[in-house]
Amino acid sequence: MSDEILKVKRNEGKREIKTAFIFSCPGQEELKSGKLVNGQTGKNLDMMLTILHKKFPEIFPSTDRYDYRITNSSEQVHYKAYDNRTEPKTAEINTPENLERLKKDIEGYQYVITFGRCASLAAEYAVKAYNMNETKFLYSRHLSFLSLNSTIKTDIDGNPIAKGSKDSTYKRLEAAAKKITDQL
Repeated sequence: MSDEILKVKRNEGKREIKTAFIFSCPGQEELKSGKLVNGQTGKNLDMMLTILHKKFPEIFPSTDRYDYRITNSSEQVHYKAYDNRTEPKTAEINTPENLERLKKDIEGYQYVITFGRCASLAAEYAVKAYNMNETKFLYSRHLSFLSLNSTIKTDIDGNPIAKGSKDSTYKRLEAAAKKITDQL
């Protein structure tokens, strides 16, 4: 591994949309494409946006993830084959330079949804460092299959979700979307 730190910058999105997303960090798929939230997590985000758009179109006016500002708790790329990590370390998230970058990325947004532990941690650090009280932070599980399958066991009506069933991912995303909308 070289000493060069691989990075993928934020997705600009459409400025008139006042909702932004924070994910953990770019991985191998993001490095290949140069776009954030690529691969299956991106497909799951699009599916979740369809659900959220139906309930709150004024907050989620688009079902296309790239219409939104997307950033990460860290711009540094992490994946197993590169540095044996899939998440940034807390020390990487909590640097003054990284928090300043994150503040600039989400400044002026009315709603910011954090997806996963690292994203939530980064948001908490940024709020403390910059007194970002005008922004409403909403917290969600990460949208990877691993996170969804291991943590969401029932649908929005409390019924068990059968592992591997045709609509299990949709039901899990619907339950995760409900947790977001319950915070509004």
